[in-house]
Amino acid sequence: MAICRQGAGDRLLFVDMRGNVAITIKDIARQAGVSAATVSKVLNRKDQFISEETREKIWSLARERNYTPNSIARSLVTRSSRVIGIIVPDILNAYFTELVRACDVAARERGYSTILCNSDSDPEKEAAHLTFLASHGVDGIVMAASDLIPDAGLLERLRIPLISMDREIPELDCLAARIDTDYETGAFLSASHLIGAGHKRIAFVSGNPLASNTKIRRAGYERAHREAGLPIDPDLIECGAFNHRFGLMATRTLLDRTSFSAMCCMSDMLAMGATVALRERGLGVPEDCAVMGFDNIYIAPLLVRPLSTVERRISEAGQLAVDALIDFLDDPTQPRRMVLMEPTVILRETT
Repeated sequence: MAICRQGAGDRLLFVDMRGNVAITIKDIARQAGVSAATVSKVLNRKDQFISEETREKIWSLARERNYTPNSIARSLVTRSSRVIGIIVPDILNAYFTELVRACDVAARERGYSTILCNSDSDPEKEAAHLTFLASHGVDGIVMAASDLIPDAGLLERLRIPLISMDREIPELDCLAARIDTDYETGAFLSASHLIGAGHKRIAFVSGNPLASNTKIRRAGYERAHREAGLPIDPDLIECGAFNHRFGLMATRTLLDRTSFSAMCCMSDMLAMGATVALRERGLGVPEDCAVMGFDNIYIAPLLVRPLSTVERRISEAGQLAVDALIDFLDDPTQPRRMVLMEPTVILRETT
């Protein structure tokens, strides 16, 4: 932590907790015999037209005096913090863990840092996170898939560029891009594969029944049944959450209520919970019940029985989201991007 003291000649001195005076760009420039602008270019790695000798001298002085750039001061000058906020509903869900990492890698490749906020699918927490990120001067926010519909009034007041990923969000001026998955097609492909394999009673397990992305997935599941001439049995449908725990509970409920030979799980975490419940009842996967996941998270192929699933290209989605946000920050007049990512079926050992 640094504190500010008044020095001789009305010069402001930044002093750390040990009493050491913090070095500034002007100090380095004076000692190196160059301008402060030259030092700034070198330390910000925009030094392609500066000699190797000068670059080395500046870096040597910076290391010797433990120079640390003041990001707050820099943001006041540039009006950019070069920080992106990321809000996810459940960081324990491996899908979001993977997505956050992809966003962070993409941001760093373009010279940005990230701040992660976890909302636990709580609207009050999400609103608090939005306010926190705005008050800390982030340049933009990536809002990942959630059951929540954010407060349009709050978003309009904050006026921070937003990227919406797989979630329902109002059409606002601050919305820079939407990165969505074609959930209807993904669920249709999942159910169609199982129907093609001879299954006639296929359970459907998904997230919050009121959320738009759950309704869209269910529409794809039902379309596959209609096109195959199969009835849609409400007893085969359980919706509540996308996590492992709900997959376990929903499968137990389904097994107690009805019979089926396959499951369309609308997340890989749900599918993993489902396989645990099936094993509890002495049922083999896929011998007694085939299981399809959705997402293709990194652990899907590493399970004891590698999971058949629907690929969402998580890393690519994270890259697209961050690129769209930073491109918008560079040029707010550009048209909004609306990207719909096409899913594909990945067959492994659970079907």
